Amino acid sequence: MATDRDMRRDTLADEIATIVLADGLGELSLRVLAARLATSGRMLLYYFTTRDALVVAVLGRISERMSVIMAEHSAGPKLTPGAFLGRVMSLSQLPEIAPFMRVWTEVVARGARGEAPYVAVASETVAVWIDWINSRLLPEMRGRGQAAAILAIVDGVTLLELARPGTTAEARMLLPGLLDGTA
Repeated sequence: MATDRDMRRDTLADEIATIVLADGLGELSLRVLAARLATSGRMLLYYFTTRDALVVAVLGRISERMSVIMAEHSAGPKLTPGAFLGRVMSLSQLPEIAPFMRVWTEVVARGARGEAPYVAVASETVAVWIDWINSRLLPEMRGRGQAAAILAIVDGVTLLELARPGTTAEARMLLPGLLDGTA
């Protein structure tokens, strides 16, 4: 049975996840979060023990939300890598999905820089994404190479778009055909 502390921790993780999706990972400072949540940094540490535990809990909550959204978009026939890439790049532009893309791109970048706890979270996230991508591809086109290529393209396009909005519109149209060899 969940204790009051567990329930409050879950509520805080949800509230912080909403903040991060709106404003990015930069808002994960205990001082900033405490002020936004009308509490203290000490209370946040009471519920999460460490800042890293808070980050992991919040990213877990974001992952749960993203899983629900992606499940809605997982129906339908299996696709070629290029067709799948085109679909994912279109989805990533939707207002309800774009914040998740921004957060996960930042998680992967921080993990690549060796920042804790992002290293472990990024590694797990990449593995989950590759498995999900493979589950959406035609059986004869599955493989870690195909899925990793798709993920690298999506992350790269997301990162470029964050750096300079509007620069990837033509690439979004070109890349699916290049991946399938039809362009």
